[in-house]
Amino acid sequence: MQYKYETHLHTCEASACGVSRGAEYISVYKQLGYDGIFVTDHFFGGNTAVSHELDWVERIRQYCSGYENALAEAERQNRLDGGNFKVFFGIEQTFEGDDYLVYGLGKDWLLAHPEAESMNHRQLFDAVNREGGLMIQAHPFRLRDYIGAIHLHPREVHGVEVYNGGNRPSENELAELYAKEYDFPVTGGSDIHNIAFAQEDKSDGRMPVGGMAFDTPLSCIADYISRIKHKEGTVIR
Repeated sequence: MQYKYETHLHTCEASACGVSRGAEYISVYKQLGYDGIFVTDHFFGGNTAVSHELDWVERIRQYCSGYENALAEAERQNRLDGGNFKVFFGIEQTFEGDDYLVYGLGKDWLLAHPEAESMNHRQLFDAVNREGGLMIQAHPFRLRDYIGAIHLHPREVHGVEVYNGGNRPSENELAELYAKEYDFPVTGGSDIHNIAFAQEDKSDGRMPVGGMAFDTPLSCIADYISRIKHKEGTVIR
């Protein structure tokens, strides 16, 4: 048996490009046979829905609301059906068009570190390392009108997202070659913004979403971080 987790997901509470609310994802992913999701909304360097006019505490409160709403709904459904669907917290930060998924920096850490907003790539990577976290370059070879250039930072990243549901196949293939060249741990995720995408019928048998699969269930965010760093798990494509 494999346990499946979505690792790259956006909510409309905190991501300006998000369409679905955090709580809406739970039933959809349970129906797809997933065991949990990671909410990775756009942080303040990216396409955030959080106003920069708010004070720091209120900004973080709003930023975490999509995750917290998803968690509350998962806990409610677990109480009703005796399940163990998990919701984990993550961050997607952007540097000049380059996106990084960060796992292991929670709400309390963000509240205590307002300087996180102005950290450059190296400073954030160092902070993640100090906290024992994980920093993954998301869709590294994506190039769109809103992305000025492709930048790679092989010395300042723990791993690479080699499958992204929003990428062209060639972009995912380049990410896989890059990961192999530098012997990086790899992850996959759908980069979902709208539950309608997860509900699409794929006639060719492909999963409508992505993520990571493991032989045993994840116990906590630290467990996920450890497994990825040890190159465990299978990319869902």
